[in-house]
Amino acid sequence: MDLVKIQGLTVHALIGVFDFERHAKQRLILDVDMHTDLAVAADTDDVKNTIDYGKVAQRLADIAGESSYFLLEALAKEMVEMILAEFNPHKVTLTVNKPDILKEAENVAVTMTRERT
Repeated sequence: MDLVKIQGLTVHALIGVFDFERHAKQRLILDVDMHTDLAVAADTDDVKNTIDYGKVAQRLADIAGESSYFLLEALAKEMVEMILAEFNPHKVTLTVNKPDILKEAENVAVTMTRERT
């Protein structure tokens, strides 16, 4: 299985359980692995035969911008389900990083992996 990746995609979302997190959007950094067969795309050199990572990135930014979840887990679930439904990879792994929330930590994150059924 081949892989289309997006690493370090910065988006902004209203996210968090604390009162101070509910007033302004926060920076999130997304890493996405989309497992798919790239043979036809490689043979045809045509973007229609692959996962268009630009479109994926835009949809992820749209979802983040419109969200108001409390938990990273809920946001990640919506994003993973969208990727599976709209871009049809065999499997997707998404990590949602929230680097600015804990002074004592470089980063906190959740990672979710789902496969097409």
